[in-house]
Amino acid sequence: MILPIFILAVLIFPSLLFQAYQPPSVYSSDRALLKPVKSISDEFHNHIHGLGYDSQNRRLFVATHYGLFIWKDGKLFQMGEVRDDFMGFSLHPTNPNVIYTSGHPKTGGNMGVMKSEDGGMTFKRILQGLQGEPVDFHSMTISPANPTILYGWFKGKLYRTKDGGKTWALASARGMPQQGFCFGAPCLSGDTKDERSAYAGTPKGLLVSHDFGENWSPVNASLGGVAGVGVDPSNPQRLFAFSENLRLAYSPNKAKSWQARNNGLKLSRDEFIFAFAFDQKNSNQLFAATPERILRSADGGQNWEKIL
Repeated sequence: MILPIFILAVLIFPSLLFQAYQPPSVYSSDRALLKPVKSISDEFHNHIHGLGYDSQNRRLFVATHYGLFIWKDGKLFQMGEVRDDFMGFSLHPTNPNVIYTSGHPKTGGNMGVMKSEDGGMTFKRILQGLQGEPVDFHSMTISPANPTILYGWFKGKLYRTKDGGKTWALASARGMPQQGFCFGAPCLSGDTKDERSAYAGTPKGLLVSHDFGENWSPVNASLGGVAGVGVDPSNPQRLFAFSENLRLAYSPNKAKSWQARNNGLKLSRDEFIFAFAFDQKNSNQLFAATPERILRSADGGQNWEKIL
């Protein structure tokens, strides 16, 4: 059973981070620094918060509690000198220079929403918050169908932008549970062909919205609670979800039916996958993250191997 860790994840709300904080408008890393490391825990006991695959340069971005890492050709590098906590992370699907993130600085507080236009070397704050306090998205997703659309979850509210972060609004999010398994938030994922649609992994199962997050409804009750959700960029009928009943589940028909895809995962009983990332040029290659490790499949999710 993986339900105990689901419950634990739901309860992990870092309320101490909601204190008032005024982050600098720009975070900067040393452009020359891409330091080879053996693991994400070379400096600190670290864990993973997000993934994004850069198909142009064939490298995987790994967002962590202590900054950004790059995995390429079987080697791991730490990017820059920033060691802030990137809780929410979204890599632009076609332009790897553009990255959106949220979370909190190493010194504490919330950073709002940050944007990089140089591949993660520098970040500029584009949103502090809509209600007088800086946000800290524990779950965040960019729409592969229209990358100007982003969603983020903060303190029971679904934030949304339709213009690349210039303006933000709160979606109604009717039917969405207040909690989830992405460090206390529902795990969000955009549809890869329909800009109006998005998915959420929640304790109530897999949910879908077809109106930019205003209304959410269950897709299929057979999975039980759901953590991470992934949508194939080449075929939105193909879905992946980490579930209470099947663990890693695959659907070839947009959630009408599901089958287990756990070969090679070798996860402990309490581990769960909260994020997926696809190679936009070859969706047979995809990646999955637990808080402690990264897994890769080269055959469309049939088989998995640990890479980090």
